[in-house]
Amino acid sequence: MNIKKLLVGMTTASVVLAGCSNSGSDDKSKESSKSDSNKKQQITVSAAASLTDVSKDLAKEFKKDHKNTKISFNYGGSGALRQQIEKGAPSDVMMSANTKDVDMLVKDKKAKNTYNYAQNKLVLIGDKDSKYKSVKDIKKGDKLAIGETKSVPAGKYAEQYLKDQKLYNDVKSNLVYAKDVRQVLNYVEKGNAQLGYVYKTDLAQSQKNGNNKVKEINAAKLKKPITYKAATTSDKKTAKEWVDFLKTKDAKKIMKKYKFEE
Repeated sequence: MNIKKLLVGMTTASVVLAGCSNSGSDDKSKESSKSDSNKKQQITVSAAASLTDVSKDLAKEFKKDHKNTKISFNYGGSGALRQQIEKGAPSDVMMSANTKDVDMLVKDKKAKNTYNYAQNKLVLIGDKDSKYKSVKDIKKGDKLAIGETKSVPAGKYAEQYLKDQKLYNDVKSNLVYAKDVRQVLNYVEKGNAQLGYVYKTDLAQSQKNGNNKVKEINAAKLKKPITYKAATTSDKKTAKEWVDFLKTKDAKKIMKKYKFEE
């Protein structure tokens, strides 16, 4: 009997110890899961220069539901950003000022989860006291600033517009090229160019910041709308969440605030 009691006691103790062991394992698993959810996340967004201001507000809104996420932006011409990604530069999201550069990345299987998130307009700007009514008024020796046509969508849009209007050959000798639309705006602001083509959103933001040195002369009537496209360029979950965020009412409200259109 004593032996039987001893065996029963040992069996009971074994079960209790196993239960404690499993309980400890479960607790550790829960702690590990909680730790993962609290880990700092980081994404790099390759964004067109025309998004410099609006992207900061987008990031603030995104972080309300992603408090542990750090968002870094790499700004530049969309073509230049695409080339950087093609060469292996760190990037989790591409926010282009056109569709072409994202489509090229998708074709090369370097991007997915695409979304057309905004539209913009191209406008001709000049000095606030400029008497010019259109690009046709440009004089010999004047400078017309546009973005680099191979890497800056705004520059390509401007070039195509001038060709469509049969004006390109007339102003070709007046053209000066900039690395992005912000530099075009800067050229006109400082008098290094009499005229320039920029996005309407860039001019609006400049004026909002108190710059009254330049004005809109007219809007370019393009054959196709200027469409901005985004995509994930890594497999990070947060990158996909950023692109999904761009589809929300909150994100669209912010884009509208900065004069982007749907």
